[in-house]
Amino acid sequence: MADDLPDFMREFDMDVDYGFTAVSTKPATETTTPSIDPSAIEDQKIEIAKVKSDVSDIKSMMNEIMQIVAEKETITKEVQNADIQTRFKELEKIILPFLYNLSKSNEPYIHWPNRGPIIKAQIEKVLKLTRG
Repeated sequence: MADDLPDFMREFDMDVDYGFTAVSTKPATETTTPSIDPSAIEDQKIEIAKVKSDVSDIKSMMNEIMQIVAEKETITKEVQNADIQTRFKELEKIILPFLYNLSKSNEPYIHWPNRGPIIKAQIEKVLKLTRG
């Protein structure tokens, strides 16, 4: 049996019992007339009506919950978007002046003594904004 499996099925557990069996012919059906107690039917109608009412209440509550979740997700996205926009503005305040100052002179060389600590401080500012 394992050798008959296609390659894409080899990684799956094939011993799971799903509750059905392959047979060569249709199973025989018994034809019996059930006896029904009319009082049992009335009780079931009442129970079914109660279940329908409960299901309706549950659906209503689920709709309310889904609306609350949707509102929360919208608010969360707006807060996240606002936070991201703020972080980008802060990054611009760090990076754009640096790039502008580098480009404003036409000289072929840049004299930049003690640049190590200055660059390291800017890197820390950028990482604080991007990584929190």
